[in-house]
Amino acid sequence: METRLDRMEEILEGVRASNRKSLEWVGVLSEHLRSLDEFREEVRASLEPVVEKLHCTDEVIRILRHATADVSRRIEGLEQKPRITA
Repeated sequence: METRLDRMEEILEGVRASNRKSLEWVGVLSEHLRSLDEFREEVRASLEPVVEKLHCTDEVIRILRHATADVSRRIEGLEQKPRITA
């Protein structure tokens, strides 16, 4: 009877150790997730201004294309007019 009780105690201790180990892993994974969340926020904070500047750059490029096309049309119009020489 004593050996059976000792064996049951060993099994219970193994279960308790396994439970503690599982909780330790949950803690480690939780810390890792927290670290990844912090990293994501840092990346977002640094990338959002860059993305905003890229949107502004797209708008500037669009305006420059229109201006370039307008200047090109005007130059073509001037080149097609006969020149007056004095």
